[in-house]
Amino acid sequence: MSLPKVSILYSNGNLLQDVDAVDGIAALCGTGSTAGLLGVPTTVYSLEDAEGKGFTEAAEPDLYRHLKEFYGELSGNQELHIMLVPNTMTMDQMLDNTNEAGAKKLIADAQGKVRLLGVFHKPAAGYNGGTDFIDTQVGAAITKAKAFAEARLAELVPIRILIEGRVVNASASNTLQPKTSSNGYAGVVVGGTRPDGSASVGLALGRAVKYGAHIKLGKVANGPLSITTAYIGDKLIKDVTGLAELHDAGFISFMQHPQKAGFYFGIDRMSSSDDYRLLAYGRVVDKAAVIAAAVYVEDLESEVAVDADGKIAVGILSHLKAKITQQINVAMADQISGVEVYINPAQNVISTGKLSVQLRIRPFGYTSFIDVDLGLVAPAI
Repeated sequence: MSLPKVSILYSNGNLLQDVDAVDGIAALCGTGSTAGLLGVPTTVYSLEDAEGKGFTEAAEPDLYRHLKEFYGELSGNQELHIMLVPNTMTMDQMLDNTNEAGAKKLIADAQGKVRLLGVFHKPAAGYNGGTDFIDTQVGAAITKAKAFAEARLAELVPIRILIEGRVVNASASNTLQPKTSSNGYAGVVVGGTRPDGSASVGLALGRAVKYGAHIKLGKVANGPLSITTAYIGDKLIKDVTGLAELHDAGFISFMQHPQKAGFYFGIDRMSSSDDYRLLAYGRVVDKAAVIAAAVYVEDLESEVAVDADGKIAVGILSHLKAKITQQINVAMADQISGVEVYINPAQNVISTGKLSVQLRIRPFGYTSFIDVDLGLVAPAI
């Protein structure tokens, strides 16, 4: 270019900036005893960082166990929001949306970042968890978790919850059927690395945030879990009778696959039998919800052209549909099978001041069961 001149280049893609929708930030709320740490939301980024902030094995052995398993599964650093509560606070109380000192405080402190919440409870001496296989507070926590999650969704903070399924009477028959609870926001983890009835909620959170929202906890191709031993109650997994029945009841628990070393999670069942019966389905929809909120907040109180009948102009409809379709595809193209958007053109925005958008995410299917038809065949003559 031998002569001086001014050049103008038209850039493209500036009107529809990509939405940052992180789907792997977790929080952990559970019981502890250190006075200076109780009720104080804290963000940690590694096990060493947590130790430096007072959450040591000596001071808080139960939380430390979950932190160690969380970061052990990740094999790296990761933002994690944690808060301890007194052991007099049960998990259903932690998840009570009217309890300002429970998990609600932790999630609020994270300012909308958290997508997965784990809760655990180490009972005090003399605690009575009932006579059933699973601690009675677990069923109560499932119930409380629904209102808790719905309240967070109303605040545009969609969240899924993993509850510790503590075994209190290993010899009793299980009567809790989470899948009948109509709560796709919550799942119950049963089994862990200790023979004391506790459950490895931290491990489950670690496996979940290690991969994208669409990846199931039990995906075999991702390899075994980072643990070397697993119990349900006081029994090793290999010695548990009725393991399949526990999985079928709707618990998230451990299993071993033939010809494969190590332990794996089974199906990531949530406490429902509806569209959100799998953790992966719920997490994918939650991510889409964050994107939709970010996209359409720009249109609040905006003017919309209408035709003589009060219907939204065709050009406006096309623009509104294109905005959300583009953002879902940019952020989630490798996590879903497709997206469908429908906006009823007959809406009378002048009269109602309301615009309704129907957004449908088509998830991936998952091969939880594979039947192989095997037989012999005679050679052709």
